[in-house]
Amino acid sequence: MQSCSDAKNNVANLRGAIKPLPSQVFDIIEHFLLNVQYGHLILMIQDGFVVKIDKIEKFMISAKSRESSFLIKEKTTKKHPMQMKILSDLQSIRYGQLVIHVNNGQVGQIEKTEKRRIDELEGLYGDGI
Repeated sequence: MQSCSDAKNNVANLRGAIKPLPSQVFDIIEHFLLNVQYGHLILMIQDGFVVKIDKIEKFMISAKSRESSFLIKEKTTKKHPMQMKILSDLQSIRYGQLVIHVNNGQVGQIEKTEKRRIDELEGLYGDGI
């Protein structure tokens, strides 16, 4: 039989474990990084899993873009230079969100908002804080 402290350590180890990303999430991130010119991708994470993805793509109409036609890029086999950093940041978040801003086809900013849950503390009436 496990003691209470052993059980808490096991739970903490499970929480800290890095989970592999589903291929669907990986494909969405990869497509966004390689094909979007302007916009941002918001990934919501709960319990270490991506539960929601918001994609906002913007199209800038300028004098230069009016002269050319809109082309959809073919899927490439190359990797984006920021892809590994983004994936490692995403896997390190337990609760929170990751926002990727793209300007002119380049990753301009990555916002990582991490929230913490405190399960171990109890309030006056036995509820969690």
